[in-house]
Formats: sequence, C-alpha cells, structure tokens
Amino acid sequence: MSEVLILSQEEVKSCLPMKDAIKAVKEGYIAFAEKRANLPPIVILSAEKYGGEVDIKTGYIEDFGLIGTKIVSFFSNNPKIGLPSAIGVIVLMDLKTGVPLAIMDGTYITGVRTGAAGAVAASVLARKNSKIVGVIGAGVQARNQVLGLNEVFALKKVKVYSQTEESRRKYASEMSEKLGIEVEAVDHARKAVIGSDIVVTATPSKKAIVMDEWIDKGMHINCIGADEPGKQELDPKIMRRVDKIVVDSLSQCKEMGEIQHALAQGIIKESDVHAEIGEVLAGKKKGRERDDEITLFDATGLAAQDIAAANVVYNLAKKRKIGKTVKFL
Repeated sequence: MSEVLILSQEEVKSCLPMKDAIKAVKEGYIAFAEKRANLPPIVILSAEKYGGEVDIKTGYIEDFGLIGTKIVSFFSNNPKIGLPSAIGVIVLMDLKTGVPLAIMDGTYITGVRTGAAGAVAASVLARKNSKIVGVIGAGVQARNQVLGLNEVFALKKVKVYSQTEESRRKYASEMSEKLGIEVEAVDHARKAVIGSDIVVTATPSKKAIVMDEWIDKGMHINCIGADEPGKQELDPKIMRRVDKIVVDSLSQCKEMGEIQHALAQGIIKESDVHAEIGEVLAGKKKGRERDDEITLFDATGLAAQDIAAANVVYNLAKKRKIGKTVKFL
C-alpha cells in the first residue's frame, strides 16, 4: 500500500525556517554542479488571455532519492479576487519506483528557497563585513532576500526603493520591526544602490532600473527578478565592469537571466561568466578574492533548490507526524 503525505502552507512553514532553507539550497547547488542532479529545461505555459503563466520545474537529485516537480502559477489579476498572484505546489516521488510520496505547498518554498539562494551566493561572493543592503523592489521576494542575508551577515541598515511610496514605506516599517535594524525607504533607486555593500534587485521589470554609474568597487549584486526572456533590472554595461559573474545555471541564465541582455548586445561573451554557483560552493572555482572586486549573482531558479528544500520539509513532517496521509495505491 502507498500513502501520500499532504502538507499545507502553514505545515510547510513550520518545517522550513530560513536557516534550514539556506543549508538545503547549498546542498542542491552542489549536487547540480557535481552532476548528481538531473534537471530538464523549464516548461513555461502562457495563459495570456487570463493574465497568467504557469512554470513547471522538475528533476531529481540522487542524494535524496527523490524526483521533485513544482508547478507554480503567476496570475496578475488574482489579487483583485482575494487570491495571491503566485501559487505553487510541489510533488515528490520516489526516484527508484516513481511512487508519489508527498504533495505540499510550493508557494512558501519558492519564496524561502529564493531568499536562501541570494544568501548562499552572497556568503561566497560578497565582502564578509557587508553591513548595508540596498533593495530594489518591496514585494515578497524583496523581503525574503533580506531575511536570508540577515542569517549570513551582521546587517546594520537596509535601504529600499520601489515605484510606489506606500509599498516602500510599508516594507521599511515591517522589516525594521522584524530585523531590529534601520530600514530606510528611499525615493530613487540610485539612493538604494549608492553606498550599499550588497545590492538586491527583486522586481518584474522589463527595463533597466540600476545604472552602471551607481556601481562602486567592492559591491556585490544579487540579480533575482530577471527569470524570463525580456526581463531586465540592470544596465547591461554593468556587466563589463564586473570582476566575477556567477550564475545558478548558465544554460538558463543566458536565455532568461539578467545576463541575457549583455550577451545579446555583445557586451560580454559566455566565456566571461566565471562560474555556476555550485562550482564555487564545491570549491571548484574561486569566490570573492579581493575586497575591491565587483561580483554579481544571476539567479533564475533551479528545481534542485525546490527538491532540496522539499526534502527537508518531507522528512521533518514525517518525524513530527504532521500533515494528512491519503491512500494512493
């Protein structure tokens, strides 16, 4: 007899704090770099008539003996009817038999694992004494990115910019209370970037927001928002000055990441990409070597992150005996 464990968003949250997500994401990146993960290309299904899109990320990691598939939807009109714009679900299956093991909320996992990804990258690419973070965007991921960085660095200040004054002020109020540090809402993206040790871009923009002349030596940039063809948050000229460009997956990033624009314009070549993040974490490539280096991490999201995070949730939920089980076979 086969049983499937079903876990709600609250149950998933209780099993995956940010610090554990950071550890899981690091494991997933290394497994990908060492060819112990099989991740086919992302499937993107457009539902343009309804203002939506569905992305399917799947694959397996030998380490965990799991196949994981995440289906995540983005429907822009959902908030008008009281639903979140992004909704996700993750299915885990046994790698050796294909038997379904669990169905769990993927919305929270997507958010926390992406925040963890930024923290993992910054841990090897940013200066160890980084204290000031500039954030472009004030949504869920802009929050998760800073929550992740706060687990790795002794942050002293966050500066946040978004297009609407209300959203950036709300972000500043909520995050300063949560982090116990100064969070300043600024009225121009330039003010968020200049003077920051780490810059995070987390918007759905399709045109450059962060300009080349704002980037100073020693900065690290986490590019999070560009995860589709056409999305863009940085002036492509920035790439010419970056000492180390690191990606989560070169094959994905050259098609849908932040580097797509600099590649298309001939500003950089594929050979200018220093490494995939898993190679750095596994010690195969160098991370930051000097305080004056400009470093950049381009993240498009890997199924390996979802599988590694879902594995933590699944095992802890079984140990705690939470969730509901349904007879499947």
